[in-house]
Amino acid sequence: MQCGFFHTPYNKPYRTAKQMFDWSLDLAQVTDKAGYADFVIGEHSTLAWENIPAPEIVIGAAAAVTENIRFAPMAHLLPYHNPATLAIQIGWLSQVLEGRYFLGVAPGGHHTDAILHGFEGIGPLQEQMFEALELMEKVWAREPFMEKGKFFQAGFPGPDTMPEYHVEIADNGPWGGRDNLEIKVTGLSKNSSSLKWAGERDYSPISFFGGHEVMKSHWDTWAAAAGGKGFNVDPNRFAVTRDIFIADTDEEAKRRAIASGLGDSWRNYLFPIYKKFNLFGGIIADSGVDIDSSQVDMDFLAEHVWLCGSPETVQRKIERMVEHVGPFGQLIVNSHDNIDNPEPYFESLQRLAQEVVPKIKM
Repeated sequence: MQCGFFHTPYNKPYRTAKQMFDWSLDLAQVTDKAGYADFVIGEHSTLAWENIPAPEIVIGAAAAVTENIRFAPMAHLLPYHNPATLAIQIGWLSQVLEGRYFLGVAPGGHHTDAILHGFEGIGPLQEQMFEALELMEKVWAREPFMEKGKFFQAGFPGPDTMPEYHVEIADNGPWGGRDNLEIKVTGLSKNSSSLKWAGERDYSPISFFGGHEVMKSHWDTWAAAAGGKGFNVDPNRFAVTRDIFIADTDEEAKRRAIASGLGDSWRNYLFPIYKKFNLFGGIIADSGVDIDSSQVDMDFLAEHVWLCGSPETVQRKIERMVEHVGPFGQLIVNSHDNIDNPEPYFESLQRLAQEVVPKIKM
């Protein structure tokens, strides 16, 4: 099992862009040195709690101060980009990173970002994502075409499109060719249609954890779709995101977690979202505690939702997840704002990769 890091970034809304940029580079260096495999960065244009609108800028800077860790936008929100332009930028950046890059794609799930880009809601975005990526794939193929779709248009030049003079066409395709560019897609809801689409196209799945039943449905949905198309259905391609905090003892981990940016994010941002969209159901069912979502508090989160505790306790919690869902290839830590007190958080990240994950029995 590998460790990954999801830099949403769940930052405090008053942070400046410079603070978040510097914090992002600090986190990239800490996770790289700890042995994390991947570092992925969210893309949001209007959300004060998730404010990185240009993940590719962070990726370029972080690549220069790290050695081994891979980077990805997670995800580029395809309906908000010109697909031809984005395809070239992605290919060029993957060449700059020489293999330490992969791509996350998504339609966009926040109404405020949709409104900024001229959409009244998020309903039509998935169809636009599908069309955008089809055009991007054609650009990466580097074969002449010209196409006007329902939402976008794109093309690629060839000798017959400019017969009057010769132009040397730049190769801004993905590093090592298109087959070398891994694409990943996230799933949130049970039986996610996005993960079905990903499986049918051989893109890798990431599960936003909503309980064991939801996570299992993510694997089953993706595996059935990928297997039906003859693709490699390997559990090592499956990743899951979790909130994680580790310290010497369960009590110390709980105290630190609740006092940290993890606690702040849940108290002030995630609680209302989870309650509004009924996302606690699967997590409560996993806990075996007879409560409803209105009774969920910080103690419940630390004990039953977060992977929080001593290294031994967190190991048991991960192994319990494996028992219920099956094996998976990467455990991705959700990022939280600990700029004001980073050391306990850095310690937790290091201990996960060096003390816990190597001992997991799959």
